[in-house]
Amino acid sequence: MKKPIVVLGIGELGSVFARAFLKNNHAVYPITRSTDINELKASIDPELILVCTAESDLQSALSSIPSEWKDRVAMMQNELLPRDWETHNFTNPTVISVWFEKKKGMDSKVLISSPAFGPKAQTLADSLALIDIPAHVVANKDELLFELVLKNLYILTTNIAGLAIHSSPLGGVAIESGANVNDLRNNHLQLMREVSIDILKLQTALTGKTFDDEALEQGMIEAFEGDLEHGCMGRSAPARLNRALQLAQEFNLEVSTLQKIKDNS
Repeated sequence: MKKPIVVLGIGELGSVFARAFLKNNHAVYPITRSTDINELKASIDPELILVCTAESDLQSALSSIPSEWKDRVAMMQNELLPRDWETHNFTNPTVISVWFEKKKGMDSKVLISSPAFGPKAQTLADSLALIDIPAHVVANKDELLFELVLKNLYILTTNIAGLAIHSSPLGGVAIESGANVNDLRNNHLQLMREVSIDILKLQTALTGKTFDDEALEQGMIEAFEGDLEHGCMGRSAPARLNRALQLAQEFNLEVSTLQKIKDNS
């Protein structure tokens, strides 16, 4: 029997990973709000602890991880960047950029293969493969960072552009209510690019790195093609816009398109 795996946060995605680990002959120990982590820590020696909480709960979840497990942490949240985990003194954390979604009452839906990097990346990829979810291991930290920024660009651009429903901040035709990524790409390319410019400006500030904007746009379009009917605006879109504007203010960045969408939404 392989070593057990701890899943911190058993929501929709956490349940997918748990099933994958079970198929790979790992016992799974969930951590919920009622779990005594210290008691669990004393009873098992896990292969890894995968943090599957929502983005808003990430920092408190990372702070709760015992020091004995800090060398086997894995994360999978949207909007994840190195600054989110660097203050927690983890040893070589594993990160996967998740490109599948799971909604209540529905099977998992894959857009593209999910890239991962870190000492436990192969375990994640091998386990997901057993439930027909493609994932792959990237070569180094730079490739991982590119993949994280790409996912952030996709999520934030589509969500925030989707908020431009009633009036276009760019003076053009408003994006339709319920529009999908195919509509955004084909009918509102200028809006997509103006939003993505602001998002990339923010990602550059948050990481201290520069990125190939053409490669990122190409990657985003490839992700669009994984599910052309994927809706632009999710329930988290207003919160994502507010968070982006707050971060832009902290870094003294001008993000005029995001601000106009906020003013008109």
